[in-house]
Amino acid sequence: MSDTDLCYLTGVEALALFRSGDLSPVELMQAVIRRAESMQPGINAFTDTFYEQALEAASVAEKRYLGGRPRKLEGLPLAVKDELRLKGARRTSSSLVFRDRVDDDSDVIIDRLLRAGSIPVAKTATPEFCLLGSCHSRLFGVTRNPWDLDLTPGGSSGGTGAALAAGMAILGTGTDIGGSIRIPAAQCGIVGYKPPYGRNPEVPVFNLDFYSHSGPMTRSVADAALMQNVISGPHNQDISTLRSRVRLDTEGVPESLEGWRIAWSMDLGFMEIDRDVENNTLRALDTFRDLGAIVDFIS
Repeated sequence: MSDTDLCYLTGVEALALFRSGDLSPVELMQAVIRRAESMQPGINAFTDTFYEQALEAASVAEKRYLGGRPRKLEGLPLAVKDELRLKGARRTSSSLVFRDRVDDDSDVIIDRLLRAGSIPVAKTATPEFCLLGSCHSRLFGVTRNPWDLDLTPGGSSGGTGAALAAGMAILGTGTDIGGSIRIPAAQCGIVGYKPPYGRNPEVPVFNLDFYSHSGPMTRSVADAALMQNVISGPHNQDISTLRSRVRLDTEGVPESLEGWRIAWSMDLGFMEIDRDVENNTLRALDTFRDLGAIVDFIS
């Protein structure tokens, strides 16, 4: 399997190969690092990299598989949005003001991803304080879309979106208030999931915001569900999470959407839409109808 093939594996596929012994976490990590080193100069998705530590962690993951003790995300390379805390790493918010800030602990969702065995390879770029739908800053410069370097990957989780689209990580994290996961997912051709309020724990002051949520960014729906199952659930710092945990199916495909009601808008009333995007969206809506859903157009 070529480096490119390895770097575009889904997390579910990689885990199956790890369990069968046909691929080791070290082999995958080496391929991802080589890919990242070749793509980073043109795309500028990463702000800080942890390649040496990632290889050491991959070696530990390999031993866990050999010993029959792998965790849910054991050995999967993870890209962490710079807005989120990762113990021992910088969290700059892409601002010159915080260029030297280093965190003493990790955010809850990052801690859960680490405890599940995923391995951080890098922090990813954002616009300053995550306040744009594109991805550039005075501190780190311009992040570009891997599909067309003249275009933006979107924002504010643009570095994560670009990294996943370029095969520079297997899993990624994002945060979203008004589209900061969903915009890069759409513009980079990946999967981004903004969970409902109270599903994923946030620490103060972010847990006071009904609209600001952290969530998974991946290259497949199954991977997004896999991550969501790890990071969701109650935490004592966030009272909004004190509800029953919902487990998402990472394998089955729903045979029916009977009873589901789906609202959609092609252009939000003002956006110019590419013809291919429009056609793909209409095909998806036809599939939802075929599965029994009621699809309502919202102007």
